[in-house]
Amino acid sequence: MILRQIDILDVFCEKAEPVIGVFASKKWLSVYGNSLTIIGIYKDEHQLIGGFYFLKTKKFGFTFLKLPPYTPHCGLFFTSDSKNNSSINNFSKEIMNEVCRFITKQKSALTVLAFPSNIIDFQPFIWEKYKVIPNYTYRISLEKSIEVIKSNFDSKNRNAINKAIKEEVIVSENSLSKEELYRFFMDSLNTTDANIYEIELKNIFTKFSDDTNSFSVTARKGDEILGNVFCVYDVNTCYYLLGGVNKKSGVQGVNNLLVQCSIEKAKELGCKTFDFEGSMLKGVEKFFRSFGPELVPYFTVNKASLPLEILLKFKKRELF
Repeated sequence: MILRQIDILDVFCEKAEPVIGVFASKKWLSVYGNSLTIIGIYKDEHQLIGGFYFLKTKKFGFTFLKLPPYTPHCGLFFTSDSKNNSSINNFSKEIMNEVCRFITKQKSALTVLAFPSNIIDFQPFIWEKYKVIPNYTYRISLEKSIEVIKSNFDSKNRNAINKAIKEEVIVSENSLSKEELYRFFMDSLNTTDANIYEIELKNIFTKFSDDTNSFSVTARKGDEILGNVFCVYDVNTCYYLLGGVNKKSGVQGVNNLLVQCSIEKAKELGCKTFDFEGSMLKGVEKFFRSFGPELVPYFTVNKASLPLEILLKFKKRELF
């Protein structure tokens, strides 16, 4: 098995997108320009059977390995011809051993990478002294009727939605320009403690977004914009990527209504799943939980050089 960098995006995306979906599409990965490192997993010199990606950056003389901003995981996928459980397990273990070995060879001062939820064998990372940390997202099956989906909402959530409707909040689809969406979410993120990656955020709207891969829903009362939700999707899954409300408006239930409309739109598009794309902040988790979704774990691997780990224990004890 050979792991090496892929310089031609099409080579990776042709194999990865059918497995990973929108976050392995050429348009999405182009958001990051030449800063993304894409690694191919080859069965032999020429047969590509898998791969993954990460950002490798330098700061204060240290090398850091991390996820590209606004991307939920490192896109790891691999295909196998194995038939029985023993062969499948052995192949998976071999892949994860090689991925772990490759990442370790990067000699990063800090590595923080999340993996797709279907990847569950992290023993090679544990053996190499990485911290393997569970994270969670919420997902709703869209293969049920919209009436059944709504019946699973918390009653307080339904009340908030009804209140917004009674206050004559109107929701429209794709009614803002790309520049308007970018400005709205820049302003919205500036009111939070979230990291803002301005270039990548702008690229998502100007280079990635089109009618085949994303949509926005906007809430208004009269001429005032009350909030926006922006989702990306592929043939299987719709992801809640960005959401924000105008807190100065004083109108309640706006975000609740926007999420409901996003779920309805995702079902209309034929997606099978609505993914809230990470639910680790306590307040955000409670809000997403009110829509009656299924809790789904995924894993991150974290490792820091000893001096850096000691420092991080004071700020990120739960991760280091």
